[in-house]
Amino acid sequence: MIFSMFETSKKQHCYAVLTIFKLFFLVVLWYNKLMKNQSEPPKIHSLTTQSLPYDELLKTCKELQVQLIQTQTQLTWAMEQIRLLTHQKFGSGSDKVAYPDGSDQLCFFNEPEATADFSVAEPDLDDVLTDARKPRNKKSMGKREKDFSNLPTIVFEHELPESERICPNCSHPLHDMKVEITRLLKFIPARFEVEEHRRHVYTCRECAKHDDGIDLRIPFIRAAMPNTLIPGSFTTPELVAAIINAKYVCAMPLARQQQEFERYSVALSRQTMSNWLLRCAEDYFLLLYQRMREIMLTRDILHGDETTVSVANETDRPATSQSYMWVYCTGVHDETPMVYYDYHPTRSKEAALSFLGTYKGFLHADGYEVYHRLTPDITVVGCLAHVRRGFSNAIKSLSKEEQKRTASYEGVQFCDTIFHIDKKLADCTPAERQQKRLTLLKPVMAAFHDWLVRMKANALPKSYLSDAVNYTLNQWTYLENILKDGRLELTNNRAERSIRPFTIGRKNWVMHNTPEGATASAMIYSLTESAKSNQLKPYNYLVYILKEMANTDLVNYPELIDQFLPCSKTLSPDCYKTS
Repeated sequence: MIFSMFETSKKQHCYAVLTIFKLFFLVVLWYNKLMKNQSEPPKIHSLTTQSLPYDELLKTCKELQVQLIQTQTQLTWAMEQIRLLTHQKFGSGSDKVAYPDGSDQLCFFNEPEATADFSVAEPDLDDVLTDARKPRNKKSMGKREKDFSNLPTIVFEHELPESERICPNCSHPLHDMKVEITRLLKFIPARFEVEEHRRHVYTCRECAKHDDGIDLRIPFIRAAMPNTLIPGSFTTPELVAAIINAKYVCAMPLARQQQEFERYSVALSRQTMSNWLLRCAEDYFLLLYQRMREIMLTRDILHGDETTVSVANETDRPATSQSYMWVYCTGVHDETPMVYYDYHPTRSKEAALSFLGTYKGFLHADGYEVYHRLTPDITVVGCLAHVRRGFSNAIKSLSKEEQKRTASYEGVQFCDTIFHIDKKLADCTPAERQQKRLTLLKPVMAAFHDWLVRMKANALPKSYLSDAVNYTLNQWTYLENILKDGRLELTNNRAERSIRPFTIGRKNWVMHNTPEGATASAMIYSLTESAKSNQLKPYNYLVYILKEMANTDLVNYPELIDQFLPCSKTLSPDCYKTS
């Protein structure tokens, strides 16, 4: 179904354009017919004391004034919607906003008080002058050699033939003065190889001479051979890892991989590749997936987020219904970073509790109400980036003239001030960071809250500024939780970054066919994203674990599964990135 959509996308586009023109043509015909029926324009009665009594005239004027205010409010709201949607469609995707001329991003708080540290000794004059003389942004020498240092090198020697090593002036022999080295980077495309395993079987000729078929049995001994990845299949860990890396890391659908394989004269159908992925997910990845869940639920800090996904053949649900992929990841200070994807048909509280039901600790999340109705053991931490986005959207929804006098900039300034102060605490220990946040951030947040309370009474209802103020006040209890632990972050950007590879891939492969396929994708994304978080090369890591797990008895020795996790310290050195 997915691929038929790709084949007919151009036809569907043309059909949609023709449909729009038809609708436009019908609207024009309807409008012309309506205007013909209205032969006379509606009469407008003048409102004077002669036509109406004074009391009734006053009442009518008040009603018209109320209608005018309502119409202006609706028009303002509609124009804000149009400006913001236009910016989201054609403008920059960043939340950055340009401050008006004459304003300072940190203008209403004293930055020296926030950044001063009297424990640091004053530098000597010589050190100051030496630092001032240092050139800025000096280009580092030998960067090309550094970039190529971990790559294999093939040397080509270019020498003069012996017959030409004669001086053109005096005819004496020339000597080799120096070697000029030019380094070029070459790319070698992927290629297929066939592994032919010849397993030798041994027997005893002497026993064969005395074989009576009753007391003596002829021995047949086979040479040892590694287990295949999938019994009865010709696939290998390298091939499956390449397919996974292309689809889940590089966002290349199986249809495009099939076309690329055909260019190498290899006929691998999408169905075959899908079967391999589902089989590996069931036989190998499921064990890692379950173990990752057990480990993550023991952590003190997690991040959570969710996004939509379409599943065509879901039980008792139409193909057009939306399902959800939930993602959880460990905190920034966790020594064993992990990312966990969890597929569910709904966005309900039960879907979140299926993973977080037994969790105790902090959970970074956005303003989605489900996160706030979980168990009492979970302390939800709000996201300041979502708060700032509300005020920046309020600015983007206004015209240039309106932006000069909007109060939304103050909300952005409060958020930027909090970010600015907290950035200065990046090198502190968690205990020191918590203490300094109580000293530096808490007063700023208190002033921010007072400003929000004042703005709630003054902001125009049904405006983006009003929505931003109300959202922030509703989330304030969760935003204040940032002060409870120095390991917490101001934003939930970690979860949003972890879920972005899935959303990029979703644009290409559009939907899943079955819930089993969506669950398998959740397992594979969990492994590939966790591998990247641990500075692993996803392809090399997948090849390693598929080879080793196929030849490891995990049924009788389940404790060995930990050595194959992305955060394991016993992985092959070839799995790690080289910087």
